[in-house]
Amino acid sequence: MSDKKPTFLIEPILNEDETKVSIRATARFVESSAYKAVSVESIIDTLEKRGYGKYRLSTEAVEEIVIALSEAETQIKSQDDIQESKIESDVIAEAFNATGEVEISDGKMSAVLSITSAEGGKDLSLKEVLQLLEDAGVSYGIDDEKITELLTQVRQSEAAQTNSEMVAVAREPVKGKDTEFIPLVETANERVLKPKLRDDGTVDMLDLGDLATVSENTALMQKVPPEEGSKGVNVCYEFLAAEMGDDLTFKPGPGTKVSEDDELILVSTISGQPNLTDRGMKVDDAVQVSAVDLSTGHMTLDANLMVKGDITEGMKVRCKGDITVGGLIECADVIADGNIIIGKGIIGRTPDHSEKNIKYKVSVQAKGSLSFMFASYAKISAGGDINVAEQLLHCNTFSKSKIKVGNEKTVGSQIVGGFTRSDVSIEADILGASAGILTQFDMNGIFEIKHYEVVCNRSITEGKTQMLSNMRNAYSKFMNIPQNDTVREHMRKIKNTINFLNNEVQELEERTLTMLLEGEEVCKGLTITAKKKIQPNVVVKIGHGKYKNNRERAPGDIHYEEGEIHYEPSL
Repeated sequence: MSDKKPTFLIEPILNEDETKVSIRATARFVESSAYKAVSVESIIDTLEKRGYGKYRLSTEAVEEIVIALSEAETQIKSQDDIQESKIESDVIAEAFNATGEVEISDGKMSAVLSITSAEGGKDLSLKEVLQLLEDAGVSYGIDDEKITELLTQVRQSEAAQTNSEMVAVAREPVKGKDTEFIPLVETANERVLKPKLRDDGTVDMLDLGDLATVSENTALMQKVPPEEGSKGVNVCYEFLAAEMGDDLTFKPGPGTKVSEDDELILVSTISGQPNLTDRGMKVDDAVQVSAVDLSTGHMTLDANLMVKGDITEGMKVRCKGDITVGGLIECADVIADGNIIIGKGIIGRTPDHSEKNIKYKVSVQAKGSLSFMFASYAKISAGGDINVAEQLLHCNTFSKSKIKVGNEKTVGSQIVGGFTRSDVSIEADILGASAGILTQFDMNGIFEIKHYEVVCNRSITEGKTQMLSNMRNAYSKFMNIPQNDTVREHMRKIKNTINFLNNEVQELEERTLTMLLEGEEVCKGLTITAKKKIQPNVVVKIGHGKYKNNRERAPGDIHYEEGEIHYEPSL
């Protein structure tokens, strides 16, 4: 038998409840060329082939049986020894069922289910998972679909792998409505945005009705008390108290007070023009005229001005308060420290483009906001928002805030020709005209200020740098002369000046970098929006970038990004 060697045949043995596997090793002789020693790897391979690969393996027990079999091989000398060489191991692998754990968040607003996949044992069923949740106290907001998805995921996972999913979510309590303040009278601005409806259902953009005025002791605004919110429910089916809406109070403006008869009503104390304020209204004591024309002459006044009709050609108006115009402003010069509301529009004439500085026949300036229906060949500026219902045609328009052309009642609002500038945003249905009329937009106002600050800062830096260079040259010269107390004192002072200037230059250079970054950030927030289309020959300038649109484009935004201007279509 010199050409044969003893080895062992490995056979997995399963216990009665099929949860534990041990090894029965039977000795035999094989040809030397076919001999393979029993190893940990060969035992694991045998278990996998017999379907026990997912059982939890005891590496220590496997190693012990491998050692025992190796030693037994050395004791087998003959066929008689073979008959007596049967070895059984302790348990080397064991099946474990899948396990689950429920973790409830602080506040009991959600529950996460974690399932560790089985190791040769049974998977968790939906019924068992629901029981786990019930045992943990979770009974509200359970998502059966997510549980099913988790169970599927677990079954496809490796043995002993843990998967987790949020399977229950509470219902948050909903805060009640805050106090509401409902206007009971129409204001001038609402009048512009709500043109009169004809009998046939069409809108008359020129007939806006009478100017909004009130008499003394008119009910202006109603306060609607706050409401209680709806209760929430946590995952343990415990109700969560609802939060009451904020109870806000009136802020009566000039010319108003809270009614003595009803604390929920704000009333006027004078006759005049009503305007909305924060949590209240004000009534402005306004000067009222039928029109501003040759019969009134130019007007300069400290009060608010209400013009029922038009401000006609050649007239000048200077007003410390608000101006409300029921009709048109035509080839006039109007300036207000407050808001300007124009019922119809602003009309000028084609300016003389041959002059270096184009002179417009009509100019309207408001330090506050500016609202009107349409404008043509006009110079328009506002410190606040400019709201246009229909069109800006060949105008020079500037706002330190937003420019919006169009509202919910108008269709095809448009900016055509001219020069439109804003420090925040510009919006219209259509930018430009199909005929390719040059229509220019500039949103460089704040950026130019930042750029000017950078130029000034660099100029100061250059001056300080030159002074620093001079001081260093002076210090070098002192180093080359005989030293005494006087010389050393001068050198000390120069050295201190050098240190001071050096710090100043560093701070100025850092400030320049900061201002450059601030300029870029300002540009990133500037947007021009076309809600329907962008026509050819629309030119946009933002920051260092310039964009020219050469064809009709779909609705989208034009914005600044990384030194360039981009068009991005709406989704």
